[in-house]
Amino acid sequence: MECTDRILLCGYTGTVSIQRKEDVSFNVVLHGTVRLLPMLQQICSGMKLYGLLTLVQQETDICRQLFVPGSFTKVDADFLVETLSPVFSEKGTMRQGKNNIEDMPEEETKDENEEVDKAQRNISDTPINVARFCQWLTGQSHVPLSDADREKFKIVMEFDHECHVRYGTHSICYPVVNACSRSVTFPVAHLGTYAEFKNVISQAIVHGYEFGRC
Repeated sequence: MECTDRILLCGYTGTVSIQRKEDVSFNVVLHGTVRLLPMLQQICSGMKLYGLLTLVQQETDICRQLFVPGSFTKVDADFLVETLSPVFSEKGTMRQGKNNIEDMPEEETKDENEEVDKAQRNISDTPINVARFCQWLTGQSHVPLSDADREKFKIVMEFDHECHVRYGTHSICYPVVNACSRSVTFPVAHLGTYAEFKNVISQAIVHGYEFGRC
């Protein structure tokens, strides 16, 4: 029978067989509980020193998510869209028309798609989903725990129209992210099409937090 040595280390002294499954399970669970209890007691003592134990006892549902794996609710597209807070230019100006990233046509020419697909293959094989995008942008990939935090959770979107004035001639700029204030500034000059937007964002997420130009 597999894991016989581990079962015996748990203090079980009987015959290890399928027929004694309940006895084996009881001893394994008891052994694990006896080992974990002192650890949990030490954690409680440490939390008590900082006044956190009372908070955990009062806010059981919220704090459970901090200790139980898989309790965090992952962000989805609906939540992400609701949190976006774009800072648009004045209405009627030329800049205002270039702020509408969400209005970019998704249907691009064949050449554009082939160029972006080629760049995508060179970037990474790891898919970029909503949770990963939110982790890159805000430092967390889960929905805020409390209702109050969820209501206050906003992602400020700003638009940079003057990168060519500051940097001169260059081929690409990446979004500037401030995770602490949950804000991102998009270089509008390099996001003229959906294909360009997808390529720039993918490179920014895959290659980390330090962005520049080339």
